[in-house]
This record gives sequence, C-alpha cells and structure tokens, in this order.
Amino acid sequence: MRKIIRCLILLMFIVILSINVNAKTIKDLRNELKALEDKQAENNNKKKLTENEIGKVNKRIGDITAEIEKSEKNIQELTDEVKVLEEKRTDKENQIKDIISFIQITDSENAYMEYIFGAQDIESLILRSAVSEQLIDYNDQLIDDYNGTIVECNEKKSQLADAVDKLNKEQRNLETELVTLGDQLNSVLDVGVGIDKEIEAQKKVIDFYANTMECDEDQDINTCGKIPYAGRMIRPINSGFITSYFGYRIDPISGRANSFHSGTDMAGDTSVYAVAPGRVAGIYWKTSCGGNMLFINHNINGETYTSGYYHLYQVYVGVGDYVDQNTQIGVTGGTSWLTPWDGCSTGRHLHLSIAHGLFFQDYFSYSTFTSKLINPPSVINFPSNGLKGVYWWDRTSNYS
Repeated sequence: MRKIIRCLILLMFIVILSINVNAKTIKDLRNELKALEDKQAENNNKKKLTENEIGKVNKRIGDITAEIEKSEKNIQELTDEVKVLEEKRTDKENQIKDIISFIQITDSENAYMEYIFGAQDIESLILRSAVSEQLIDYNDQLIDDYNGTIVECNEKKSQLADAVDKLNKEQRNLETELVTLGDQLNSVLDVGVGIDKEIEAQKKVIDFYANTMECDEDQDINTCGKIPYAGRMIRPINSGFITSYFGYRIDPISGRANSFHSGTDMAGDTSVYAVAPGRVAGIYWKTSCGGNMLFINHNINGETYTSGYYHLYQVYVGVGDYVDQNTQIGVTGGTSWLTPWDGCSTGRHLHLSIAHGLFFQDYFSYSTFTSKLINPPSVINFPSNGLKGVYWWDRTSNYS
C-alpha cells in the first residue's frame, strides 16, 4: 500500500512539474516579446544595409547607362567623321584621276609636253609644269593623311565598341545582383505575417493578461485566462459554399504549382461568426497577405484549438473578448475596393484555418500556428464532406 501511495505521489509530482515547465507567465510573454523586438531590430538593420547596397547598385547602373550612351554617341560621331573623310578621299582620288587623264603623264610624254608648252608665255609654262607636279604630290599626301585618319577613327570605334560591350556585361551582372538583393530584402521584410504585426499583436495580448485579467507577472496565464468549454464547432457563415481546399494547390495569385493553402476558403454570406465559444486570442491588422486576421481559442471536449479568420473587412471584437457561436466577429473582405492592403485574395471570401493548441497562449509565433494546422472539414461539418461548390443554407444542419 505504501508503495502505491509513493507511486501516486511521484506521479503527481511529475504532473505538477510538467505543468510548471509548460506554464506561461506574463514575464515569459515579455521575454518572448523582447526576443521578437531584438529580431525586428536585427531585420531592420539588415534591411537598411540591403537598401544601401541596392542604392549603390542602382547608382552604378545609372552611371554605366550614362557611359554607354556617351560611348554610343562617340561611336556615331566617329562613324559620321569616317564617312566625311571617305567622301573627301574619293573626291581627291577623282581629282587626281582627272589631272592624270588630262596630262596623260603615264601614257604620252608628248601630251604632257603639249600641256606645258601650251602656255602663252614662259612664265605660264614654268607655272604649269610646277603646278602639275605639286598638285599630284599634294593630293597623294592628302589621301595618305585621310587614310591615316580613317584608320585611327576605325580603331577608336573598335575600342569604344569593346568598352560598350564590357559596360553592357557589367550592367547585366549588376541587374542580376539587384534581383538577388531584392530577394534578400523581401526575406527580411516578410517574416511570417510580418514581425511588426506579431509584435503589435503580442503587446495587446500582454496588455489583456496584465490589465484586463489582472494576472500576476509570474502567474500561469492558463489559471487567469480560462477558455470556455464547447461541445463542437459549426460553420462560420450562415450560407455559402467552399471555393478552395486546405492543402496543396495552384496559387491563384502567382500561378505557382504545389503552393500550400493553410485553410478552407468559402464564399456566400458576408457576416462571419465564431465557430464555437471561446476567447479572442489575437488580431493581425491589415497584413499584406491575409488582410485583417482574427484568432479565437477554444476548448472542444477537453481538446484545445485555435480558429483563424482571414481577409476580414471589419472586425467587431477585441483581444480577450469572450464569444460564443452566435457572436458576429466580423465581415468578409478580400476585394481591392474593400481591403486594398490585402494582396492575397482574388475575391470576397472567408479563409478559415484551424490549428491544435492555443495561439498566443501555448505558443506565440505565426509559424508555430501554421505547423499545427489541420483540415477544417475534419472538425466542422460541411455538405458532401466539404466538396467545392456544394451550398449550405444554415450553420448547424448535419450532412452525411
């Protein structure tokens, strides 16, 4: 008998110990909030550094673009200059041909002499002779000069073309680097639903436990934040139909295949109700992918769950509010004219997520919440086992 009593005492000690280990206090919440804020500061620093790098890359791309434009302009000017020089060279060549043809310097010495001795006086004769030779020599030299200039211009054009090609390659490399930096910046900005939203929500949770529930700093919040008991969950809208399943699908926004959908989408009536009695655990306001997101903690037959309601246009409850299944908690959004900040919706609807455990009580990060998700039709009765497009007309009728 004593051995049995000792075993029972040991068992009670282990249970109490496990409860204390898992217990969450306001002090724990503040420590986790501090860790989130430290992470936010680190992310902001990374964001600032990344934005600085992006600024430098953009400036270099701008400088390169200006250099390319300048080089291309120089190439065009040199091309025009070469064209003019080639025209002048052709003109001079034609002049020489005319002179040679006229005086026939290579064909007939007599013709050359006739040209010279055709002068009216000795002075003209000497002048004709000298001018003919000098003109030929001058044009030959001028053509040589033009040819040298053309060669030089073509060399410059080749050098400039090489420089433009090099600048284009550098520009392409910088644009690739810019894409990489943009991805890094996005990874810093998009931490779950946004670390700033998590901090904002957790501050309200701490305020609820500390001020509304008047929990002590070291008191287990489960003892001062009771979750009402419920027997089952029911559908969150009065009438409607399922438009998208929980699980993997083709993303309707990006078109990406094998995208994981974290809940069940439904359209129809725009008034949204709690799926069961519970307490509002937290709210993310105006997220860029999910809009206003509301979370309610439940105790269903001794099992704890959290229900999540996304793409809400209006929210009628606050953190810590106790609700039952007749409490209207909000109104659906999801359209650009109702919720323009919500970029992950193609039309007005409700996204319903269900997860094990108590969000903002057992755990505090959105990533942990998503790791505990289950398929909503596994705990809520929908017609035809949750087939898409099958309508229901009330919240409570049972379907086989």
